[in-house]
Amino acid sequence: MLIVRTDKPTYSRHEPVLMTLTWTNDSKAPQEVTFPSAQRYDVLVERDGQVVWQWSAGKFFAQVLTTLVIQPGDSRVFRVEWDQKGEHNELVPAGAYVVRAWIYGTHEQGGTHIVLA
Repeated sequence: MLIVRTDKPTYSRHEPVLMTLTWTNDSKAPQEVTFPSAQRYDVLVERDGQVVWQWSAGKFFAQVLTTLVIQPGDSRVFRVEWDQKGEHNELVPAGAYVVRAWIYGTHEQGGTHIVLA
């Protein structure tokens, strides 16, 4: 299970959007995941169905095959900060946005909504 939360629902202009991704093994068996690179997750922000920002854009990840085992009930937490800027480093317009996240190598995904005032 992947839960995506922000530290608050509405943000002022230029205020960092702080996101927390909590990935929990809610099964009764260990969950083994193999990642094809050092990237474990990704996050994107959309407005009206259009991606305005993606966490991994412009990043490079080591091409290292790794396996992670999460025991039943255990969690992994990832934190991401967004500066409200789009792919061309411009401040995005005020309005309602959707935050989506997923864990690579799994079917785990989650999301939430935010407002930029």
